[in-house]
Amino acid sequence: MSDVSTRRDDAAPQRETGIQEFPRRDARPYRRPEAGGGENFVNQATSIVQRVAVTSVSEIDRLIAELETLREFLRQEGVRIQREIDGYARLSEEAVKSTKIIAESVAQWKSTLSNLGRR
Repeated sequence: MSDVSTRRDDAAPQRETGIQEFPRRDARPYRRPEAGGGENFVNQATSIVQRVAVTSVSEIDRLIAELETLREFLRQEGVRIQREIDGYARLSEEAVKSTKIIAESVAQWKSTLSNLGRR
């Protein structure tokens, strides 16, 4: 424990010096605003706001254009997919009709073979 208390005692002056110098380092000297300084600040702030606004507006315009392009692409894809669905529906209808014709033909052959077998 004596080692710990010795270490604490050795570090104490360094901490005190650091604490005493802390306000001195961070303190800013007081300056009176120059004549017209408020107006200069307002002009600078206005300029910054205008630059940010122009950048923001141009970024928003770019995004709107990109979204419009994507919307048109999606619309075209929707039309294309609808055409494909219509094609598959017609193909499915034709497949059902063909299956019915084949089933009817097989039934007729079966009936004919059955009649021939009875004779």
